Amino acid sequence: MSDNDPGPHSMIYAQVEPERIADVNWIMEGYEHLAMVSTVDGTSGLIKFYATPDTYFDTLDIIENMPFKVDVIDNMENRVYHRLWQI
Repeated sequence: MSDNDPGPHSMIYAQVEPERIADVNWIMEGYEHLAMVSTVDGTSGLIKFYATPDTYFDTLDIIENMPFKVDVIDNMENRVYHRLWQI
């Protein structure tokens, strides 16, 4: 799998401040059918995006440009975070 190929699994895990979970949902609702958002752990702000291989990179681009800090988790098993955006 290359950097340009998300592979068959296009789930993106991310960490936000818990009070920002609703904001993420509202922002993603504005991009109809791009990715669904689900809360994994509301207390810690752990969320996941269900994208498709076709929408994976567009979804990452939106996450990267959110107006608040979003940490994408590169490796869910080891919880390796990749900070995309911070104000």
